[in-house]
Amino acid sequence: MKKNLLIGSVISAVFLYLALRGIQWNVLWDTLQQTRFEFLVPAVAFTMLGHYARAWRWKFMLLAVKPIPTPTLFSSTLIGFMANDLLPARLGEFVRAYVLGRRENISRTAAFATIVYERVVDVFSLLVCLWVTLLNIEGPEWLRTSALWILSFNIVLLGFLLLMQRCPNSMRAITAWASRPLRKNHRATISRATEGFLGGLSGMTRVSTFLPIVFSSVLVCGCAILGFYFCFGALRMNPPLISNLVLLVLVSMGSMIPSAPAYIGTTQYACVVGLGLFSVGKSEALAYSILYHATQFFPVVAAGFYLLWKSQIKFGEISKRPPDEGGEDGGAGTK
Repeated sequence: MKKNLLIGSVISAVFLYLALRGIQWNVLWDTLQQTRFEFLVPAVAFTMLGHYARAWRWKFMLLAVKPIPTPTLFSSTLIGFMANDLLPARLGEFVRAYVLGRRENISRTAAFATIVYERVVDVFSLLVCLWVTLLNIEGPEWLRTSALWILSFNIVLLGFLLLMQRCPNSMRAITAWASRPLRKNHRATISRATEGFLGGLSGMTRVSTFLPIVFSSVLVCGCAILGFYFCFGALRMNPPLISNLVLLVLVSMGSMIPSAPAYIGTTQYACVVGLGLFSVGKSEALAYSILYHATQFFPVVAAGFYLLWKSQIKFGEISKRPPDEGGEDGGAGTK
């Protein structure tokens, strides 16, 4: 974890330097002083509503594992995003699976498999937003190139997941062959993890969940866009409406880059680059990034800590190492 933190911190420092270079600090401060705090209330509300929509979508992805109420998934989602804000290497994804597995007595690897599937859906949603963006603005060439690379990687990942889901016996045979040199207890752990992961993927091709997943994905993106919109209102900024979609795309792409916890640096640079496309000054754009980042960080961390405490799980339990995905898998949902 220390190595991941060091690498992420260096990358964040580079992006933060690029975002801060040439800043007029008096303009930055004057812009922040104009903040209308009443606009931050809907900005935070839509952030939380977006996480609830994400939890609702996760419910359909988990149906093949176990029917779980949306409020329970909302709690695990916020705890996971809190962990992403505070821990390196996106450990929050493992934390979500750990918390849900512990609370619902389901396989943690099955829960994690649905999170991988969720991320694939997120990237396809992002690519749709990017396509709409490029129809409306003359984006830089690097943005189009990045989109092609992301699309290629996502298609390969989706194909691999579908192959695993369609050919589970082959996956079992491959993992069994690969783990032959290991000790018996390690082979058993890998076997349980494989069964859990395959169980989590078993609902990927359910036709009945396709439309709910698409609709909830639209809600997730819509709430994110409205969060950007109200932050503009808070700073009395009025760029074109398409700028909200541009920031959603660039900030999301920035979150894919390894960085320090809370995506420090990548978020600031994404906002500066995105708003620069609409002739917003670098100092004003950085002020916007600080305000937007605050609406994403503090409410989620506060809510995540409260829900973690309510779940009777200590933060040290999830922060010392990635939770074990295979050693304790419950029997529910691994069919």
